[in-house]
Amino acid sequence: MLAKFLITISVVFNPLSFVIGQLSVPKTPIDFSEMPFVNYASIMAMSSQDNPNFLPIRNWDISEPETETKAALIFDKEKNKILYQKNINHVLPIASLTKLMTALIVLENIDINEIVFVSENAIAGYGDYGNLEVKEKISVGNLLHALLMESSNDAAIALAEAFEEKKDKNFVGLMNQKAQELGLKNTFYTDPSGYEPTNVSTVEEIVKLIEYSFNQPFIWQILKTPSINLFSADTQINHYWVNTDKMLNRLPGVIGGKTGYTEEAEGCLFLVIEQADSRYLISVVLGAQERFLETERLINWVKKAYIW
Repeated sequence: MLAKFLITISVVFNPLSFVIGQLSVPKTPIDFSEMPFVNYASIMAMSSQDNPNFLPIRNWDISEPETETKAALIFDKEKNKILYQKNINHVLPIASLTKLMTALIVLENIDINEIVFVSENAIAGYGDYGNLEVKEKISVGNLLHALLMESSNDAAIALAEAFEEKKDKNFVGLMNQKAQELGLKNTFYTDPSGYEPTNVSTVEEIVKLIEYSFNQPFIWQILKTPSINLFSADTQINHYWVNTDKMLNRLPGVIGGKTGYTEEAEGCLFLVIEQADSRYLISVVLGAQERFLETERLINWVKKAYIW
């Protein structure tokens, strides 16, 4: 194994020397039994100093992690490289991770300063809510804070209703159309909040959607906000919203994330972390009992299991 490893290093970092060496060196047997122990990770680390494009390099001295999730993925955006994967193509319910697409459709079609009338139908919704009031008038931008920070289902319905009234188009239909345009073949939505278990995707396709969402900086401005006070359009109603993402102050470099939970989907979470070298790591877990713990465990493993 050691001989194969050293040959691989030679081929990767100086292929011409390797070929010439093979032609000129006598084919005599080599006794590796007397050679000292060689740390593979150290060799790769030294070699990569002159070849930064090969980073990150897997350190196989670090064993694979154990994770109690139905699916998980850690992705290096700059290198377009998967660093950890588990069931990345399994189609699973995604709960409130759905709201990322909801926010994208809103921002691509409605100005954030437009005022939305909160209907009784929106308030009579289901699941998480943002303490909105019937007949309240509030800006699209403020509703997006409730949607992405508090994971408000009321805000999701109110935004979808405002879109349909303005555009005379089916909101969920446009969500599915956008998914197809982005090549998300296993992603399907049935409501704008993610409450229904028929809102499904894969961790691989969620990563693609996250990458697309970087085109909307306002989304990530909201997702990295721990808490905020915002008002109705007439300033008579004050809303204090707290981000459901407990990882914001738990790991260094977190620039934002989104939580999701239903009984069918269990715990869901995506997270984006900026490394010291301005590299973005995207993490997605689906079907977790402890979504924050599992995410933290996988990210810490990646930092140890790769040479950066």
